[in-house]
Amino acid sequence: MAQDGLYHLLRPSVAADGRSASERVSVKRLALPMLLTASALVLAGCADSSPDTDSDENSSSGGEGQATLEHPTEEGLELSFDEQPETLVMDCYAYSSLHEYGIEPDALFGFDCENPFVMGDIDISGIERIGQDGEIDMEKLAEVRPDAIIGQGDADGWAWFDEDVNNQLTQVAPFVPLPSADTIDDGIEATRDVAGFFGADTGAEDIVQADEDYDQAKEDLSTALEGKDLSFMFASPTKEMLYTGVGFPAADMVEDLGATVVGPDAPESGNPWGDVAWEEASSYPADVILVEGYSDDYDFSAELWDSLPAVEADQLGAWGSKGALTSRNYADWLQDMVELVDTSEKVS
Repeated sequence: MAQDGLYHLLRPSVAADGRSASERVSVKRLALPMLLTASALVLAGCADSSPDTDSDENSSSGGEGQATLEHPTEEGLELSFDEQPETLVMDCYAYSSLHEYGIEPDALFGFDCENPFVMGDIDISGIERIGQDGEIDMEKLAEVRPDAIIGQGDADGWAWFDEDVNNQLTQVAPFVPLPSADTIDDGIEATRDVAGFFGADTGAEDIVQADEDYDQAKEDLSTALEGKDLSFMFASPTKEMLYTGVGFPAADMVEDLGATVVGPDAPESGNPWGDVAWEEASSYPADVILVEGYSDDYDFSAELWDSLPAVEADQLGAWGSKGALTSRNYADWLQDMVELVDTSEKVS
């Protein structure tokens, strides 16, 4: 997925009812240490191995009709709405995670809206699109009259818009960052907190079942890995370079379950992807390569890629650096990993 996008702005706008976002919502940043920045995404106090199915402590009522979201991963970010927000605009990453809880957008924008690895089998054909990739139509956004905009980013706005665009975006409606966390478990729980704030029944039978399946899938993968001595690379190959995902939450999770993950260490700051020149790719021997967005019709080819032992043995699987942060999504992915481990051999 592109890491930065061009934007298209028709004109500055406020909500169609004439009120700016600041008049409809109070955004409060609580006192923080000087070292904490708005982009520091920290989720504390999540010791359980599986998400809490009744987690709503980050939302509250501030009086009749009022609702307050204390953001679960944006330290110090508190959003107080005059009324419970109902009309929602989302980027497709947010919708992929909130759809399972029955939270539906009135309009969509952003990247990967047609990517089945991100969106699964969600049908978005009947939802208005007000933006494509890194572009957004502010006039259409204002016409929707959203109570909130939800997407990848931080307290200052969407990740792929610059400051000027985000300033105008938040004049239309407050921006609710999609939670980000260091672990998959924490990310699932934080996303569930946000879903609960927007009205989801987070203790519904299908959610409870998904949690149980997720825990079982982790046990199954751990068992499958025992005695196999397989090394895994999380990768996103391009013609220019091989990008690797050491340190990504999904990689850390399977490592915790007993897998050996290979590749260069993640950079200390900035872009989290490791980068490997093709001439150096063989110096990170992998028995299994997990390719971002891999599917049966995957057709990437390059001479040095094709010569890697895992590629020659067709021991390839899928992973995603973005996608639904739900128990169901990761339960299904981990069971796919179990099948891949069962059919793979040591080749590196």
